[in-house]
Amino acid sequence: MTFNLLKSVKWPLLILVLTICCKPEEIDEPTVYNIDTSLAKYVDKFFEEANSRGIKISKENLIVKPGSNTSDFTDICGKCTQNTKFPQLQRTVEINMASSPCWKNISENDKEALVFHEMGHCLLNRIAHKNDTFADGSPKSIMVANNTDLYGPCIYVFDENPTLCNKTNRRKYYIDELFDEKTAAPSWAK
Repeated sequence: MTFNLLKSVKWPLLILVLTICCKPEEIDEPTVYNIDTSLAKYVDKFFEEANSRGIKISKENLIVKPGSNTSDFTDICGKCTQNTKFPQLQRTVEINMASSPCWKNISENDKEALVFHEMGHCLLNRIAHKNDTFADGSPKSIMVANNTDLYGPCIYVFDENPTLCNKTNRRKYYIDELFDEKTAAPSWAK
């Protein structure tokens, strides 16, 4: 009789123990929203673009700031730091504003593209780079690995400028693709 009682109680007891022991970790760390004023217009534009596509992104756990001048940050234009296991925790975007090829000598649209690229990593879970190209050599995504190759006047263009590069406005495609990786190839890529 005792054996049958234990046998019938065994499964509910096991489920109870597993539920208690395997409860997901709850992390109660405070998060911060702090955007450096020199980068605020790019961050605001990113959220405007998300909202215009019906994408709601929380701002409560984001820091965007100039990168520190440490040796591990001299060869990159930007980086996203986040806890991939717990993405609800603090996310930090750092932009290398001290570097000439990364920030000092680039256009406004290139600065926007760089900030959007890093925020794509941190806020859109676009962790991997996408290095595919179209027939003309243009990247298929703003999430291309080598940032400085993307941000040129003839790739991520705001306006048609035939005297400069004879390419039409490509910004819309790159922003659409940033927020939706399934965006169809644009007509200029065919």
